[in-house]
Amino acid sequence: MNNPEPRINRELAPEVFKLAAELYAKKQQEYSLKELISIGEEAKIPPEFIQQAVDLIQARQQNQLEIKPDKKYPKFKLALLGMTITSIALIGGFWGYNQISNRENKSESPVGILPGEKEKKHTGNVERYLLNKEGLVNGLLLHDAKQIKFPPHLHDQILAAIQPGDTVEVVGKLGTPSVYGQAIEAGVVTNTQTKAVVSKKGKPKRKQKVDENSLTLIKIDDTVQHWLVDDNGKIRGAILTSGTQVHLAKPLAKKLDNVAKIGSRIQADGVGRRTNHGEVVEVISLDIDGKVLPPSQN
Repeated sequence: MNNPEPRINRELAPEVFKLAAELYAKKQQEYSLKELISIGEEAKIPPEFIQQAVDLIQARQQNQLEIKPDKKYPKFKLALLGMTITSIALIGGFWGYNQISNRENKSESPVGILPGEKEKKHTGNVERYLLNKEGLVNGLLLHDAKQIKFPPHLHDQILAAIQPGDTVEVVGKLGTPSVYGQAIEAGVVTNTQTKAVVSKKGKPKRKQKVDENSLTLIKIDDTVQHWLVDDNGKIRGAILTSGTQVHLAKPLAKKLDNVAKIGSRIQADGVGRRTNHGEVVEVISLDIDGKVLPPSQN
């Protein structure tokens, strides 16, 4: 197996170009106008500017010689030419460095949205909307069980841009994966068919109104199809086979870590809402596979 090519730290690149230019200028003591123009072309400097620079240097030399003759004129000439070629080489080096950096930073995206340093891209098919406790759409569940999270003020934007069954590309921060699932804090979600985009950068014009009178008592007796998790992969809720979404009080969620599994049977009474996108209920205690949580304090 061939050894990988050694890599140079990006921060050292400017110093490398500067030193290389100085070493090159010292070694190459004389340059023809043709050579200077050729070097300038590498640095994307038009020939007329090279010619103008040479003329200015020669004129400056001539003026200094008329004022104060100096026997060291040849060395002075070489020094000026060395400074000129060093500058050209530095410009060319930095230009090449920037070109390489730009190429390395580009990546292909079917919708033209690139991730930031801490973000990743993920593509998947939408299984259903995720709902918050108020019944507002604040995310998406994909068929691969990834859970896309959005602020609830984007409820209307999500409904307008994405429907269950659509394929989406997500750019966002991946949460910690666990046996219960993985959340993605979405920055941008794009419908790959329609190119409609939902971005969390958009600010709410007004807070979504929730009808407090829509609260109702809901009885649960169902099995778990998906566990809902937070950014750390910890259980925060569940989606049942009926489609009902369950939000768990934090003390209760912590107790589930050691006993929860897909297919567990949950029995509970809670308070929630029935919406056009499914039923959502919050519970503070439950019976999971015959075990009551949290346990009674006797």
